[in-house]
Amino acid sequence: MIIGHGIDLVEIDRVKNIYAKYKNSFISKYFLNDQFKLINTNLLANNFAIKEAFSKSIGLGFRFPCYPNNIMVGRDKFGKPVISLKNKLESYLNETFGKYVIHVSLTDTKLYSIASVIIEQN
Repeated sequence: MIIGHGIDLVEIDRVKNIYAKYKNSFISKYFLNDQFKLINTNLLANNFAIKEAFSKSIGLGFRFPCYPNNIMVGRDKFGKPVISLKNKLESYLNETFGKYVIHVSLTDTKLYSIASVIIEQN
C-alpha cells in the first residue's frame, strides 16, 4: 500500500547562488549527513529536491521530526539515489507506518532537478 508520494522541482541556479553566498552554513543546515565525495551545485540541487519530495511524501514538510539533516541521501553502486533516515524521523516512520520502503526517482537538466519519492508500506 502506498503511504505517500511527493515531488519537487528545484532551479539549479538558485541552489548555485545560495551555495555561493552561504557555503558551509548551507551544507551544515541541509546536507550534513549526505554521502558525497565532491560537492557541486547539481548534486546539491538534486539532493535538496529529493529531501523536499520526501518531506512531502509523508505530509510534514520540513518540520519536526522531518528536518533535512535527518534525511540522508546517498547513491548506490549504480548511482541511484537512496534515502536513509536518522534520529526521530526514523522512529516516527517506524511507529506510524511499521515496515516501509522508500522509492526515489530523480532527473535533472541544465536548469532543473526533479525528484519523486514514493513511500510504500510493506
